[in-house]
Amino acid sequence: MVHKKEKIIILSLILILIIAVIGVSYAAFSYTGTGKTVNSITTGAITMTYTESDNVIMMDEALPTTDKTGTVRLKEGEYFDFTISSNIIGNVNINYEISAKEVGNGTIDGENIKLYLTRLKSDGSEEALMVPETYSEEASANSYTGRPSGEMSLYTNSMNSSESNNYRLRMYVTEEYNPQGDGGGLTFSVQINVYGKDGDKYVPETTETILANNPLQEDKTNMFNYASNGDILTDPLRMEIENDPEYVTNGLYQLADEDGVSYYFRGDVTNNNVRFGKYTDDYYVYTDGGLRHFQSLESCVDALGSSEHCTPLKLASQGDDMYWKIVRVNGDGSLRLIYNGTSAEPTNTDIVDSYVIGYTSYNSYMDDAKYTGYTYDNGTDSFIKKEIDTWYKNTLGNSSYDDMVIGGRFCSDSSGYKLGTDYGLSIINYNVFASYDRLGQAISNFSKANAPTLKCPVTNESYGGDYRLKAGLITADEMVLAGENMYLSGNSYLNVKDSSAYYWTMTPSSFNNNGSGWYQSNSIYVSLISDIRAVRPVINVMANTDFVSGDGTIDNPYVLSV
Repeated sequence: MVHKKEKIIILSLILILIIAVIGVSYAAFSYTGTGKTVNSITTGAITMTYTESDNVIMMDEALPTTDKTGTVRLKEGEYFDFTISSNIIGNVNINYEISAKEVGNGTIDGENIKLYLTRLKSDGSEEALMVPETYSEEASANSYTGRPSGEMSLYTNSMNSSESNNYRLRMYVTEEYNPQGDGGGLTFSVQINVYGKDGDKYVPETTETILANNPLQEDKTNMFNYASNGDILTDPLRMEIENDPEYVTNGLYQLADEDGVSYYFRGDVTNNNVRFGKYTDDYYVYTDGGLRHFQSLESCVDALGSSEHCTPLKLASQGDDMYWKIVRVNGDGSLRLIYNGTSAEPTNTDIVDSYVIGYTSYNSYMDDAKYTGYTYDNGTDSFIKKEIDTWYKNTLGNSSYDDMVIGGRFCSDSSGYKLGTDYGLSIINYNVFASYDRLGQAISNFSKANAPTLKCPVTNESYGGDYRLKAGLITADEMVLAGENMYLSGNSYLNVKDSSAYYWTMTPSSFNNNGSGWYQSNSIYVSLISDIRAVRPVINVMANTDFVSGDGTIDNPYVLSV
């Protein structure tokens, strides 16, 4: 049967800018239409300017589109650019939010429409500000920005200095939409609103609770050369280790990330446990009867070549709670959580009672450096990304908890690829990535200090890079911040004692005829991406209210509820 094309016409794109500066001044500005006019408001200490472009989203004869295609479209009528600028004098902070509101009498449901917002960088590249999201209106208002209920939140941030940001909006029909029998001529229109209020930078109540319960610790000089239990590797070839009690580091620390100040847990902390989410159905993985466990029959067949040895194994039962560890509070106020299984204290005797969701290779290929990336060839998913995405889609993504999981920042750092030094039983010249220089300074007797980062380095490669994702993996940098270190068995909360569930990070490490990546095994090591390691998801959650209950301990974990 020949599929009919549906016609999606965006009748109008109305942009309204409302800035309320309480205590300093008040002004409201609105604009309807398109053109090249610069419209500004000036109220004493603050000037805000909105400039609209003359391009309008107009999808004519549109067909259902994949995210991979929809998020990069650049033909006329497929995107809309706009600019928000500010000139701020004095100590003023503005919390602002970009939102979308359906207008008119559209004849296609919003559940079949996806929106995607990016920020244009000075070099012309785009920074994702959200994952592609199906149109869905917020049930409650945001008192910090002034956004009312009944609109879809696209992006929230704050500014306290003069700046100018260029944004790009794309909108397209979801790939799941079936155009058969729709009659064509369908319409869907949105209005883009920007709201803002002055006031203290928005800090979620959950963050306030964590900061109140955990005194901020001071960094120690070169402390990342040590594991959090005070161990340091003095000779990697002979595996000689020394301990300095002065370098035992446990508690809450801070480090800048791309969105502000991040507060991260380090060492043997026991009050960063969270209960969030449930399994909505019995959840099965597929095993080859050995070490490998896959998130679907399709991925099992993809890896093994047939379904003959793909046996279902029940990982969780309907109604089972999900437990997590707080890795850090992100600079945007969201919580970064790493999966801890269906118990706050998993037994780790096998995959069913562990803190991982499966065992697999990082990628199906390994004979090119690009396969170390979480994606490669400018968007092709690695095998492990497919596994993570499948798990999320079939669990949290299929529940009301999905609304609290944001499209958080993730980094697969493929920068700095060059000839360097790797080591195992002997020192070998390898092609290594920048992460080796940051995290593997033991090989040079610490000619400079290890320097983990929460900012994703810029890469020129067509693989790896920074992402906005609903779920991903921890980075090697985050492991070092948490208290792990190369070849050292530390005491961090990530180091689950006596566990053999050694799991992947999403950080490339080196390449020498085959790709390698970092993984955790009661310390951090390097492994071929074809090796079998565990899969442990990471998500970012934004809570607009405080924890429902709990104090973060194993016996009384924090509870996040929708």
